[in-house]
Amino acid sequence: MKLSTSTSVYVNFPVDEAVRRVARAGFDGIDIWGGRPHVYRQDFDAQQLADLRRLLESMGLRVPSFMPAFFRYPYNLSSPNEIVRQDSIDYMRVSIDNAAALGAELVLIVPGRSLHGQSKQDALARLIKSVREVCTYARRYPLRLAIEAVNQYVSDLINSAAAACQVIDQVDYERLGIVLDTGHINLGEESMEAALSLAGDRLYQVHINDNNGRHQQNRMPGEGTFDFERFLRLLGQHGYNGYLTAELGWEYTLDPDPAVQQIARVLQDLIAARA
Repeated sequence: MKLSTSTSVYVNFPVDEAVRRVARAGFDGIDIWGGRPHVYRQDFDAQQLADLRRLLESMGLRVPSFMPAFFRYPYNLSSPNEIVRQDSIDYMRVSIDNAAALGAELVLIVPGRSLHGQSKQDALARLIKSVREVCTYARRYPLRLAIEAVNQYVSDLINSAAAACQVIDQVDYERLGIVLDTGHINLGEESMEAALSLAGDRLYQVHINDNNGRHQQNRMPGEGTFDFERFLRLLGQHGYNGYLTAELGWEYTLDPDPAVQQIARVLQDLIAARA
């Protein structure tokens, strides 16, 4: 397995500086956040994207995924307001273009949630329709797409690998898979064994963070209640050899370097112990 980290923890740094710091921390890859001040919509022109890609290559960093900024942002692929839904799809299209320009392997799809007064059935139908449109656009590139199974505070639509699989089956796109997140698993009702079994070979990426089992915290592994040793053992048993992507929360953003360096060491030790 290989290690990467999201640039979102470097929200107070320009993206090129985040790249340099992640490279120094010893990661194999870096997941580019699609929010400001990083690679948001058309904030970077073609030349700037090409320069950023050259920097990534010079630092020896792959881009496992591009992470559009959906959490608490004004986008919702299941919105009953068609203007909002279409704007969310347009944002995904631009994110896909940016991801391709940077050589990303995958673009993350974060499910929205139903609004008050909107039925879950209606929200889910709109989400599936949106994902189909996003997949149709993505066909022009060789990258993959993946739905993240999230906790109930983020979405009421895709809270498990089982729910993600149901959407994938209805969309029927050969390069659409699943991202599992240890923090979301810890807050959900689906066991890690069930999540991994259901995801199977559609598991495209794993996000790493910890919490107390009650609230989403995106803490350092070992600072919460998730059993990472057991999880990595199960990952190995299921034949997963993709990226483990650290996704640290807001509390680390004022001084991210120590946390990013620490989580790299923690994950390296966990992988070494499993070998």
